[in-house]
Formats: sequence, C-alpha cells, structure tokens
Amino acid sequence: MIDTMQLCLSNWEVADNSRVTIKPSPMDYGTGELTADFPLWSSSKGKEIRGAGAYFNNDDLQVDVRAYVYGAPQCFVKFSIPKIHNGENYYSVGRDGTQAVLNRVEGELYEAGIKADIEQASISRIDTFKNVITEEPFMAYSPLFSLLKASRRLRRDYGTSFLWSNTQQELSIYDKLVEMEAKAKKEKKEIDITKFPAQTMRFEYRLKNRKKVHNILGFSKVGELPKNWDEIKHKFINVWEKDIFNKEVADINVIASKQIIKELLSFYELNNRNYVAEYLKAVGAHTIEREQGLEALRLAIREVEREKNSKRTTALNKEIRTLEKVEEYSSLIRLLRKDKEPTTLKDLYKELQEKVCLN
Repeated sequence: MIDTMQLCLSNWEVADNSRVTIKPSPMDYGTGELTADFPLWSSSKGKEIRGAGAYFNNDDLQVDVRAYVYGAPQCFVKFSIPKIHNGENYYSVGRDGTQAVLNRVEGELYEAGIKADIEQASISRIDTFKNVITEEPFMAYSPLFSLLKASRRLRRDYGTSFLWSNTQQELSIYDKLVEMEAKAKKEKKEIDITKFPAQTMRFEYRLKNRKKVHNILGFSKVGELPKNWDEIKHKFINVWEKDIFNKEVADINVIASKQIIKELLSFYELNNRNYVAEYLKAVGAHTIEREQGLEALRLAIREVEREKNSKRTTALNKEIRTLEKVEEYSSLIRLLRKDKEPTTLKDLYKELQEKVCLN
C-alpha cells in the first residue's frame, strides 16, 4: 500500500565519524564571500558545522540535510518501503512489514552516523498505491484518462503517465512494468519483468508535504502510522472515488458524446454535405497515426502492393498519396482535440472504477 516515504527527523544528531557528505557553499570569486554558508549541526565538541547542505545515499536511503526548512536546519530521509522489504517495489507490504522496514531505516541511519528516533519523525511525503491487472493494454485507456482531464506526460523513468496534480498532492497512473524496465535501464541493472503480472496499471496517490499529510490522514508522526493503517487504505480509495471515479458509468458515454457533437459540428462547417463521412475518415486516420504509426502504414501498403505485383512507381505513388491523406485528415482531429482522444469509454471506466475503488 505504501511505496515512497520521506521523513523529517526530530532531534537528530550527526556523529563526528559520520559518513555524511557536506556540500560546500558556492563562493563569489570577486569578493570571496560564501553565498550559501549556513549552520547545519554541531559536533560533539560544540563546533558549528557549516555548508550549503549535506547528504548521504546508499541502496536503501537518500538523506538530505537542508539548511533552512521550517526556520532551522532539517534532516530528511527518503526511501521505498517495498523496495527495502522485497528488493523491488512492485508488491505492497503490510503493517508489520512496514514497521520492520522503519526499524531497519533507523538502524541504517545509525550505521551512517545519524542518530534519531524514527517514531518521532514527521512524514513530509507519502506515496500510496494499488496495482490493477487490466483487461486491455495500458495505452488503450489513454482516451479515457484524457476524457477525465488527466495531464499526459512522457517521462524517461515512467514511460507515459497520466497525472492529476497540484503543489500539494498528485494522483498518477502509469504502466508499472514499463516504469520498472526504464528504471533498471537507467541504473544499468537487469530485471526480469516476466515474473510479474502482465498489463499492470499502477495507481498512486502522493501527498507531497507535511501539512497535506496531516490534513488528509489526520496524523503526521511515524509512530502513529500502525494504528491508522486502515485509515490510510480508506483515504486512498476515497480520493480516487471523489476526484476521478466520481461519475456513473453511463455518464462516460454522455461526456464522450458531447465531444463527438463538438467535432461533428466542426466538420459540418468544413463540409456540410458529407460531414459524417469526412469525420469518420479523419478519426480513422488519426487512430492509425496514433496507434500504429505512419511508418507501419507505409510498410503495410508496400507489402500489399508487392503481393499484388504492382509496379514500383505505382506502389510508391500510393504510399505517398495515402500518407499525405492520413496526415491531412489526422491533423484536423489533432487540432480539435488538442491531442486528446475521447471515445465511447464506459466499459474501460467501469473496469477501473471497480478494480481501484470497490475491491
């Protein structure tokens, strides 16, 4: 259920033999002034340790000492519960397993020379998730997410993801196996995704600061997490129901039909006699361009013309004319939809609504 957590440590201390690395302040070359030289912590002998910040990273943790947050130096630690527990972050971890991971984090901090009571730490970010095994490939749901006003983004570490976000919270949907492959490639590691269920769609709810965590969950101290475990699960489902899956399944057809009406009226203005036929041509062209691609269409035409024993010039002319026509028609739909593709989507909506909110 919980993936990434970021904690703001309370009453933390850094040992003199700590493995923490200090980031020195930049210096103005002309004046010699240190432009970001701040007090970070004190040594065991009372010496003030200064710098622009400090950090420590290992395979499990990312520690970041920031000079001024909430009016004083703060130490943050970021980690993934399932990655520490399972070695990867596909499967969720239960209440007891999560507590074991938190105890391990406290131990690893101590080994790195950072002393803190993890139970007293504040949660400054928490990502909760649910994996859904879908009936269709991930991109088949793209028109649905566009209809539900998601922002479509292409990220190297996630592939295509769909976001509903602001500065304090974020709802995200992405293809989990694509994300795992991309991350492994970036880190130059090997991963066998065949051992995980195919067509895994990841739904994540991210609370991105301590105030939002407390407002939504009703607590922000790590020590309060076990007794609020069921409440965290409830809030996850509640936000998806309230913000995304808040419509009746039949309403999806109504919303999609409004988009079609808008597009048909535009085609009527362009060609009022044959506007339906022209609209269908444009939608078909746009679908081919988006789902198969123009190069795949070019190769298909070439192969069919070869089987027909067409002349090379005839085949080439057909390729050129067809691709030009597809681009022409598709551009009309792109202009109207602004890269969004609403269609009749109630079955896709019903599937995700039931798998995310009702199970």
